[in-house]
Amino acid sequence: MLSSETEQKSTLKWWYAIANKKRSLKHGKIELSILVPCYNEADNIEKCLRRIPSMPWRTEIIVIDDGSYDDTAKAALKTKVKNLRVIGYKPNRGKGYAVRVGINAARGKFAIILDADMATQPEEIPMVVKPLFDGTADFVNGTRFVYPMEKGSMKALHKPGNRAFALLVSLIIKQYLTDSLCGFKAFKVRQFRGKLKENGWPDFELLIKAKRMNMRILEVPIHYRWRVAGVSKMRTFRHGYSMLKMLAKSLRRDSR
Repeated sequence: MLSSETEQKSTLKWWYAIANKKRSLKHGKIELSILVPCYNEADNIEKCLRRIPSMPWRTEIIVIDDGSYDDTAKAALKTKVKNLRVIGYKPNRGKGYAVRVGINAARGKFAIILDADMATQPEEIPMVVKPLFDGTADFVNGTRFVYPMEKGSMKALHKPGNRAFALLVSLIIKQYLTDSLCGFKAFKVRQFRGKLKENGWPDFELLIKAKRMNMRILEVPIHYRWRVAGVSKMRTFRHGYSMLKMLAKSLRRDSR
C-alpha cells in the first residue's frame, strides 16, 4: 500500500528545469542550498533572485513553484542566475510541502529558506548562515523582533500573535525564542531529510524537531519589511487558528 506521501506525489503533475546549464556547478560540490518556496510570486521572484548576493561558499538556488497559476516559474528562469534550479508541480500543496521538496533536492550541506516576497532580505543570507559554517550553531532562526520593522510590514494583530506563538514554542523546546514564524531558517540538510510531515507552515515542526535532535538553535536578528509586490497569503484569524492546530500536531508527532 502506498504511503500518504507517495500517494500525494502520484497525484501531482511535476516538472523540473535548470536555468543555465553552462553556469551550473558539478554535483557534490555545493556547500549551501538556498530554498525559495513560491506560490504566485511572478511579480517578486525575479527581483528576489537578483538580490541574492555573491557567497563565499559554493551555492545553489532552488525555486520550488508550489502550484502557482501565474508565471512564477517563467520569471525565475528568465533571470538565468548562476546554479539555479526550478522545481514545480500542481496543484498547490502548501509551504511545508514545498520546503520538503527543496530539502530532498538540496545538494548542499546547509540550507536556508528564503521567502520570495522579500519581507526578509536576500542580502542578509550570509549573516544568517554564517554560524552554521563557523560551527557555532546547527540551526539558525531569524528573529524580526530586535530591529525596528518597516512601518506596515506586520499587521497590528500579528505582532502579539507572533509573540504568543514564540512563547509557546519556547516552553515546548525549553529554549527562549523571540520569534518562531520568521521565514529565515537555516540548518543542516541531512538532519531534516525525510523527517518532516507538515504541508502548511513548516516553522513549528522545524524548530521542535531541531530541539528533539539536540541541534544547537541560535537566533539571529534580521530586518523585516513589507512585501515588495503581490498579496500576502496570511489571514489573521483563519491562519492563526490553523497555526495552533499545526503546533499541536507537530508536538504530537514528536512525542511518539
